[in-house]
Amino acid sequence: MAELANKIIYISNRKTSMRLATAEWEAIDTICKREHIKRNDLLDLISRRKDQKLGLTCSVRLFALIYFYHLLIDKKYSYSSKSPQIDSPVFDAITGIL
Repeated sequence: MAELANKIIYISNRKTSMRLATAEWEAIDTICKREHIKRNDLLDLISRRKDQKLGLTCSVRLFALIYFYHLLIDKKYSYSSKSPQIDSPVFDAITGIL
């Protein structure tokens, strides 16, 4: 069984917590490192752009899945930029959870 980890996060300058599997937190941290974005900034972006019918935890999981799916199938994402680009899988993944 996957071990769950509860972490304190900030969404819109509000302190809250989120519970994800350790592997899910690692996936989010990998995305943040690759895209040069802080974890709270990414989670805030997901929160602001998510479908209102979905909870934040579900949206974060969908975002990570869509992000890595785009990396796997789209060769256009093999850049090494210092900041997120408009053609980054971050933007495609966020569009996928709208």
